[in-house]
Amino acid sequence: MKRLITFFAAIFLVACGISAAQEYVPTPVTVSKEKVKLNGKVYLSHVVLERQTLYGITKAYGVTEEDLYEANPSLRETGLQKNAILLVPFRENTVSAPETSSQDYTEHTVRWYEDIDDIARKYDVSVKEIMDFNDLKSRKLSTRQVLKIPVKKTVAVADTREETPDQPEKPAVDTVCVIPPPQEPVLPETDSASVLTFQALDKVDFSLILPLKAASSASEINMDFYSGVLMAVKDMEAEGTKIQLHVYDLNAGIPPIDALVKSNFVLGPVASRDLEAILQRVDGRVPVISPLDQKAASLSTNYSAFIQAPSAVDHQYEDLADWVKDDLEDGDKVILITEKGASNVTASVAIRSAMAHEELSYEIVNYAIVEGRGIPAILSGTMVKGGVNRVVVASESEAFMGDVVRNLGIMSGKGYNVVMYAPSKVRTFDTIEGSAYHDASLHISSSYFVDYSSPAVDRFVRTYRALFRTEPSQFAFQGYDTARMFIGACARYGTGWTRMLGSERVRGLHTDFLFVQDAKGNLHNSAVRRIIFEKNYSTTLQ
Repeated sequence: MKRLITFFAAIFLVACGISAAQEYVPTPVTVSKEKVKLNGKVYLSHVVLERQTLYGITKAYGVTEEDLYEANPSLRETGLQKNAILLVPFRENTVSAPETSSQDYTEHTVRWYEDIDDIARKYDVSVKEIMDFNDLKSRKLSTRQVLKIPVKKTVAVADTREETPDQPEKPAVDTVCVIPPPQEPVLPETDSASVLTFQALDKVDFSLILPLKAASSASEINMDFYSGVLMAVKDMEAEGTKIQLHVYDLNAGIPPIDALVKSNFVLGPVASRDLEAILQRVDGRVPVISPLDQKAASLSTNYSAFIQAPSAVDHQYEDLADWVKDDLEDGDKVILITEKGASNVTASVAIRSAMAHEELSYEIVNYAIVEGRGIPAILSGTMVKGGVNRVVVASESEAFMGDVVRNLGIMSGKGYNVVMYAPSKVRTFDTIEGSAYHDASLHISSSYFVDYSSPAVDRFVRTYRALFRTEPSQFAFQGYDTARMFIGACARYGTGWTRMLGSERVRGLHTDFLFVQDAKGNLHNSAVRRIIFEKNYSTTLQ
């Protein structure tokens, strides 16, 4: 079937790990010669190595920190990340001050996931300034609406590496970072390196493979995912770019390989064994995207051109530890609770490893459920009264989690300030009252979460109901987000789209996308969502 779509925002490549040490020796910076041309401007693509600093990079390239922030919009929020790709403005021989614009505004095209607060933060202006400048009567924006963003007047700065030049005019389209080719990046030694250019496609051709069981009853999960994909295509139809969608029912057999490799990408199948069958046959000739199975990430060790869309559970644990570190204040105490004699210690080991990576200091309380009645006395001697007790529960056992929640409730009743951090699996536990999570101010890092207070989610739900006469499940949301993300990236960057999965975190209705690259060049989504069970019994997305 043929549909129309529009280009979507690019994904942000980042690799985890900022190491801290008392004796910090910055890694020398080698100037890259790999050039990238985006939006009419030429940049050098720099791979950030461990212990490189922003100061060192600016000095090596003869640019300012503001130049890097301008070319890499997410840099202020994320900081330097190992293996991330920075766009560095290219200058011939000498450093020159950026040109100032004669205009007093720049144009910004509103994307489907943005609101006016996002845009104000992006351009460092107030919401009122945007509303006044565009004569807006309300804060509501529409997709593809063009806003004029006021730009502060600047004064030219002399050619110098020690002073900060004026901020150049912001581009109307986000500048993006670059994912290196599917091998270790090789930095050319000559100035004759080619300039990479990317051109949007007039039509995106992709294949969707699902076990739909067309001959009998369809799988509810797969049909919901399929419905979400169709919703994404429908929305993109109204936004302008053509799409050719090929749908294959896996129950009818393996699709024709010659047809698959002509696609821009293949979305699906769902199960690891089915994905492996497709990966074996296409042999790296077309990107294959794993849409739902978190465990399918292991396939990347044996195959190429593989993209894992759902983030693995290890990324959740890493973010949980990072979250504790972000929240930690003077007077707080971190307590790690583990289950004595647990049959499955995978979560415990992974969480402790993540906390060690963040260099968190903590005290361990290790006990078995049969000892639960005596734990409040132990916690009384462990917790602090003057600060927040940040309790990390390193277990995915429902019975043990229930006992921990009960004990933390007792400690809260005794006047201790308790904030609980736990794996996202706790949301599936039926035997634990939801109110107990709110009383413990539960914090979880999860791959998926739908904020039903969001206007974009509300629009999706209403449209989905009208089209399919039912409520959208999480799989419908995942189908929508995944299809929009990859079709949009492909439409925007053409045949080189996998090299352009960069720039900033892409936020969907149900999941976010932030990709990292493994040693084989395969891509894995590392994005998770932070969810807080508030004391007022609301659940918020941070």
